[in-house]
Amino acid sequence: MLPPAWCVPRRRDGAEVIGAALVAKARGEGHRKIAMELDRAPGTVRGWLRAFGRRAEPLYHCGVRWTIALGCDELARPGSAGSQFADTVEALAGAARAWVLRFGPGHAPWELTVVLTGGLLHGRPRDPPGS
Repeated sequence: MLPPAWCVPRRRDGAEVIGAALVAKARGEGHRKIAMELDRAPGTVRGWLRAFGRRAEPLYHCGVRWTIALGCDELARPGSAGSQFADTVEALAGAARAWVLRFGPGHAPWELTVVLTGGLLHGRPRDPPGS
């Protein structure tokens, strides 16, 4: 059975909630503040951020490869956002924007990111076809 796009493997919360936490962390917020804003347990949010942080480099490259494969090279070179974590969030946002520019709207940005990365927080990041 194929799970819905909003479903992040091994996580109870959906892609948009976890994505909001990742964006907040990229802006410099701590896990306790993020947890309070999202009405989630601090340990849950800390787990998301740590899982993402462990995969930041391969996810960054995944985002850049998808952006280029979708024909939006200008979005594939995110500027230095100040940290590997923030650069990765920016690269994945670029891939989601590239998808929407190519195919039109249809899914929320973090749902697209889960699909493009093959799970976001777990597993090996998915490469575009033909890479």
